[in-house]
Amino acid sequence: MKAYQNDWRYNILKKWCDATVRSLFGTVSSDGKEDLPTDGAVILAPNHCNTLMDALVVLQDFKEPTLFGARADVFRKPLLNKFLRFLRILPIARVRDGLQEVLHNHETMDEVTDALEHGARYCMFCEGTHRTKHSLLPLKKGIVRTALQAHHSFGDRKPVYIVPMGLEYEDYFRLQTDLHIRYGEPINVSAFVAAHPELGEAEIYRHLLAELRERMSALITYLPDDETYPGRWGLTKMAGQEAAMAADPALIDEAADFEEKRKAARLSMWSFGHTRPVLRTLGKLLVGLVFLPLILFAAVVTAPMWLVAAYVVHGLKDKAFTRTAQFAVKWLMTPLMIIVWALVFFLTLPFKQAFVPFLASLFSHSLFYEALNQGRILLSDIRLLFGFKDLKAQYARIAAKARALVPTTQTPEI
Repeated sequence: MKAYQNDWRYNILKKWCDATVRSLFGTVSSDGKEDLPTDGAVILAPNHCNTLMDALVVLQDFKEPTLFGARADVFRKPLLNKFLRFLRILPIARVRDGLQEVLHNHETMDEVTDALEHGARYCMFCEGTHRTKHSLLPLKKGIVRTALQAHHSFGDRKPVYIVPMGLEYEDYFRLQTDLHIRYGEPINVSAFVAAHPELGEAEIYRHLLAELRERMSALITYLPDDETYPGRWGLTKMAGQEAAMAADPALIDEAADFEEKRKAARLSMWSFGHTRPVLRTLGKLLVGLVFLPLILFAAVVTAPMWLVAAYVVHGLKDKAFTRTAQFAVKWLMTPLMIIVWALVFFLTLPFKQAFVPFLASLFSHSLFYEALNQGRILLSDIRLLFGFKDLKAQYARIAAKARALVPTTQTPEI
């Protein structure tokens, strides 16, 4: 079966994957998708900051299948090769895999071109690897090579577009935080090539990659990947990206020093900068006490999942796979937990009495992790109320300077 052809088994699996992905976030917003081209082939180009989760969040944003590429070495086992292709994932060899493997990329590109011809989208993470930073690695040539091959294949029949995307995670590791997906202005590769017949292939690659990088960086919180990154990221959380980019070296260094001390003290950034910290903390304590029975219920009914997830995450060598591991555990275990708790509640309680706790159990995983997030911040709030005067003064001083750099900036409430 061709990668672009409809498969009812894939459709069922996709629906469950999409639902699981969305359940791991507080909110998922998507901006600009309505402006995607409809008159040609579309190649999506998102930033790559959160391992497999990046592909999953792109996939869930469309009803139709999206094709992806993955490193070729994982396709060597026949069963895994068949399963990955069923998932609409195609092999892409890297230079390190050897010349013979790289030559097979021509076959993959033929498959991609065929899929684009039949209206499927292809998503390519053109940084080549993931990294949990608000920045971009150098873009690889493969995405332009794919677009040009499709352009040469289609001729004037249909244009080929590269659509820049920005995946903005509120937090790379913690569940029930927000996700923003942004689509930028498409690059019409076919029109660019037609308008610049004087350019050689190398120049076409250089121009298109530079333009793509500029458009991708505009869709995310983009910070330079250098020694100023820790300080600029701290300033971004205090006063926004514009202030962070306008800061002088002294302020950047001071913000980096604050971030180092804050993390060492295990204090949340969300605990700083409030005008009525006592009332805020008391209010959160009251809400926590009111919902404590429900939180304890959620902790109990989801214990098998969060205990397994904690064990898996603890053993990860690359912590960037934290969300991916959480997804895998929930995707695999949720059907089993639904069956178990349905049997427990409906066999031990009358139907009407069993329905309420069973329904609550369906949402308990999200509630439990939201409670963990809020509890972590609450503990930080309490500790900050009774100490760390120097750290609070340092925050106030840095935040005031940063906000003064961009008077019109709407500082996010924290």
